[in-house]
Amino acid sequence: MDSKPRQFSDDALHAPGYPESKPPTALSSAFPEKIALEPTQRWMTRPNKPRLLGLLPTAVVIIVTLGFVAVILGLLLGYQCIETQGGRGIWPALKDRVFYTVEGHHQPPGAKSHLLVLTITGVANQFVSASGSIIMALVAYRVGAEWLRISRSPDDSAAAETPSPAQYGLLVRLLGSSSLGSIAEALRYAARSGNRRRLPRMFRYSVCLATAVWLLARLVGWTDTWLHATTTTMSSNITTLPDSPPQYTQMWGVSLNDSVCDDMKTKYKDGLATATVDLGCLLPYEYFVFYEDWGHVIGFDAMTNSTDAAFHVGKLEGDMAFVLPGPKVVDTASKNFLIPTFATQASCTSLNRACEKVGTGTTLNCTSAGYPDFPYYGKNDTGRLTNRIPNRVLGWVGGDVVGREDGSEESVRVPSNPINMALQLQWEDLQQGAASGIKPQPSTSEEDLAIDIHPPTLYAGCSLTFFDAWVQWNSTKQDWHLVNTTESSQNTTATLWLPIVWQYGTEQLLSSLMYTARKDTKEVVMRTLGQNLATLTLATAAGFYRPSVASNVTETETVVVSVYPVPPILTLLLLLCVYAALALGLFLSSYRAPDEAIIVPGIDHGFPDEEMEPSTLTLAQRWLTHPLPLVGHSFSRQDGHDGARSAAYSAVNTAYDGDEGHMRLTIGLAGDRFGITPWGRR
Repeated sequence: MDSKPRQFSDDALHAPGYPESKPPTALSSAFPEKIALEPTQRWMTRPNKPRLLGLLPTAVVIIVTLGFVAVILGLLLGYQCIETQGGRGIWPALKDRVFYTVEGHHQPPGAKSHLLVLTITGVANQFVSASGSIIMALVAYRVGAEWLRISRSPDDSAAAETPSPAQYGLLVRLLGSSSLGSIAEALRYAARSGNRRRLPRMFRYSVCLATAVWLLARLVGWTDTWLHATTTTMSSNITTLPDSPPQYTQMWGVSLNDSVCDDMKTKYKDGLATATVDLGCLLPYEYFVFYEDWGHVIGFDAMTNSTDAAFHVGKLEGDMAFVLPGPKVVDTASKNFLIPTFATQASCTSLNRACEKVGTGTTLNCTSAGYPDFPYYGKNDTGRLTNRIPNRVLGWVGGDVVGREDGSEESVRVPSNPINMALQLQWEDLQQGAASGIKPQPSTSEEDLAIDIHPPTLYAGCSLTFFDAWVQWNSTKQDWHLVNTTESSQNTTATLWLPIVWQYGTEQLLSSLMYTARKDTKEVVMRTLGQNLATLTLATAAGFYRPSVASNVTETETVVVSVYPVPPILTLLLLLCVYAALALGLFLSSYRAPDEAIIVPGIDHGFPDEEMEPSTLTLAQRWLTHPLPLVGHSFSRQDGHDGARSAAYSAVNTAYDGDEGHMRLTIGLAGDRFGITPWGRR
C-alpha cells in the first residue's frame, strides 16, 4: 500500500437502497463495532517493528525439522548395539554401512516389533509435507515486501518488475497452495517464449522456491520409503552389567577345600612327608578312602558328568583339562564370568617298545626307560609267570613308587610338580580262543601300535602338571578361554593327585581306551591317553574342591536389533537439514524486511480491530496467498466500510458477507462473458 495520505471519494459514502428497513451489516455481527471508521479520514503509514508473531510458524518448522535430525541421530547413537557394531559412534557405522540399533528385548514369534527410528522418519516425512504451506506463506511475505518496495518507487521503469494480472493470478495460486498443478501451470506460463523476457524477478523467485520446496518434500518422502524398504531386524546378544550389589553370591569358581586337608603342614625330606601334626589327607593306610564317603560320591558324579554334580571337567586349548562349575550351579546360557580353578595337562610316551624284554620276552624291565620296578606284577609277583598284570596308575616320588597297593603307606609322599607317572593297562581278549578279536587299521602295523597284542597290554610313561588357572566363560560364543596359568604349589599337587593313584579312575581310563588302543597308532593312543588322564585326575579329586567367588560377571541378553542402512539415513538427514536451512534463510530475510503500520489520524490507537494498526507486509502477504481480499475488492459493499474491511485482522472479514438474501452471487454467462455476478445483476 502507498504510505501517502489517501482520501475516500464521496461516492463511496452512499450505500445503495434495500427493500428491507434494516440494511445488512458490513461484517459478521461479531465485528460491527470494530470497523465503524469515519470515511473522511486519511490513511497514513509509519515504520513498524518486525512482527515475530507472523514468523512464529516458520520458526516452529525450523526447530521441529532440526529436532527430527537430532532425535534420529540420538536414537541411532544412543541405542547403538556396540557388540554388533564393533564400537560406538558414526565411524563404525560408516565402515559397516549400517547402523545397528537395539530396539528391545527378544520377542516370541508373531509378536510385533516397533522400529522407533522408522516411526520418527515417517512422522518427519508427514511434517515436511504438511509444512510446505508455511514455507510458501513466508515466501509470500518476502515477495510482498519486494512488491511493496517497487510499488513505492517513483521511477516508471520499475513497473516492469511488478506482476501483470495473469502473473498475479498465478502467484496467488502458487503461493497459496504450492501444489504440483500450480507449479506446473506457472512453469508452463514461464516457458512461453513471449513471456520469458517480461517475467518479473519476484515471479521467477516464487516459482523457483515453490519448485524447490515441493521437490524437497517429495525427496524426503521417497527417501523415507527407501529407508523403510531396506531396514531389517535381527537377533543379537549384548552384554549387560549385573545388579549392584548382586542378588546372590556368585560362587562359581573352584578352590581347594582347606577343611579337608587343613592339617597338612609338612616338612619335606627326600620326598617323604614327615609331620609335626596330622597330615590330613596324607594319612597312613589312606583313611580318607575308607572313611570319607562324601569324597567318593562327589568324585564319581564329576567323572560321569552328572547333572547334579557340583563340578565338571572341561577341555581347553592344548589338551588342557580344567574344573568348571556344574550346570545347576550357574546359568552358562546367559552369564559371562572369570573364575579361578585348577587345570592339568599330561604328556604321555609309549613304553611297550622302550622297555627291555626279560627272559623269554613275556616280561619287561623299564629301569632303563626311567621307571624302576615297572611294570608292577602284583603283591606276590605271580604275574611274571602268567603274563597278567593289575591295572594301575602309578607315580614316582624320589625313586619310590606310589599307587601299587592299599595299606602300604605309599600315599604319604609329597610329589613335585610336574609329576612323573606310569600306567599299565591290560584288556581281556574279546573272543574266546582268539588272540584279540579286533584288528588294527589296515594302514597300521603291529609295530606302530601302542600295545602288545597277546594279551592287549599298554605301558606308558606320563608327565602330569597341575596349574592354578583363570578361565573366562563367554556365553555368546559358548566357549571357555584360558586367561592365565601358574604351576600349582607342592601342597596342592600332593592333594589333588591322590585319588588318581588310589585308582579311582583306572576302570574309567581302561574303558575309554579299550578300542582306540587296539586299532590306532601309538601317537593317537598317547594323545588320547594324556587327555583322559588329565581329565580323570581332576574329576576324581572333586571331593577336595569348594566353590569360590567369580569376577568380571556380566550377562548376555538376546535383543532385537534393527539394521538401518547408512545411505538412506544420511540422505534423509541431509534433506531435513537443507529444508531447515531454506526455512531459516527465508525467516532471516523476512525478519529484516522493512514494514509499515497503517494508521488513521484523529482516531485513538488507530484501527479499532484486533491488530489495531495493520501491517502492510501482512496485508501484502494475504493478497498473495488468499483469494478473499480480491473478492472483497471486486464485490465491495460501498457502505463506507470497504476500506476497513480491506485491512481486517482476519482474511475472512476482508470480503462483505451478505445476509438475508442480499449480495448473493451467481455464476455463468452474463452478457458477453462468463463469470460471477451479483444476483440482482443477472
